[in-house]
Amino acid sequence: MRKSARLLVMLALLPLLAGCPRIDSLRVVQDRPEDIEALLTQNEFARIQRLLARHPSLDTTGLQTRVYTRTGIYENSTLADARTLASEGNLHAAVKHLDEALYKLPGSARLTDYKDTLETRRRARLQENERLQLLSRARHIAEQQLLQREKHRLETPDISQRWQLDLGQQQARTITSELLACAQDALQQDDLEGAATCLDLAERINDGPEVQTALRQLESRRDSSRQVRETPRAASPVRQAESERTSRQGTRQQLLVKTEQALNNNDLLTARKSFHELQETSGEGGETDAIKQRLETAITASVEGLTRQGDRLYRADKVSAAIESWQHALELDPDNSRLQERLARARKVLARLEELKAMQTTSP
Repeated sequence: MRKSARLLVMLALLPLLAGCPRIDSLRVVQDRPEDIEALLTQNEFARIQRLLARHPSLDTTGLQTRVYTRTGIYENSTLADARTLASEGNLHAAVKHLDEALYKLPGSARLTDYKDTLETRRRARLQENERLQLLSRARHIAEQQLLQREKHRLETPDISQRWQLDLGQQQARTITSELLACAQDALQQDDLEGAATCLDLAERINDGPEVQTALRQLESRRDSSRQVRETPRAASPVRQAESERTSRQGTRQQLLVKTEQALNNNDLLTARKSFHELQETSGEGGETDAIKQRLETAITASVEGLTRQGDRLYRADKVSAAIESWQHALELDPDNSRLQERLARARKVLARLEELKAMQTTSP
């Protein structure tokens, strides 16, 4: 009876387990020696090692060579896919992809290191998104407070308006606490400008003692920072090198985020400028190559689209609009000789048209 009950439970769980990303099939029994080829094909390296531990006779030099070769291929393929996802800004999918691969290949230092790097970037972007959402809500509440004060100067509030005022005051207290926490986090990271932004909004919304205390703390930190900048101090070579390395890493991270955001917003001029700065700080390789490929693809597609648009406008006798379209394309691809020729020809035509108009105007 108990065996039947267990079987029914397992059958009920089967649809749920089938949807789990880490379970490609429900294994009721252990892997067998005859499963080795299928496990290799599925890149199930952890299961292979467990199988070899139970059957040492299978652990031949030939099999270990095949496992080693496939491990390298799988690692490279996984890293390439994860870097592509990361360059597109999809850090969640990239981390998930690496996590699934590490389930099959738990000993991979390369996959683990890159996953840790992406997790750090993902957490930083999540924190920045949360901060921007907080500032957006705070600005909205500050604007609503101004409107409510102005309305109360014009008429006596009714019951509904008084209730809305009480609700607004509760929201103001809540958002002020969040802004104070935001300012403290910024101060801990030595981000004085970020702290000032949070506290300025807090002061507009609820200028209480806690806000004034935080503002005095910020001003004290600013004074200390100015004194440090004005006081020359020779750093040891080791500390100076470490500081420069940390600064380069921070700059590289900021440029990566800036380039990705510009690409996501289709702001290709900004993306190209940020990418060139990124290359100067980090050189080629890894994520830089993936972003470079994505940027070049986007610029090529945009230049071709703008060129075709300019051609259509030119054929329709809309010379000025065609020049504008080609000029925009040339900004993305300054060395494009085809665009340079088109612009030169169109400007001559436009100049000739202006001459003709002037002659018609002056003729009796």
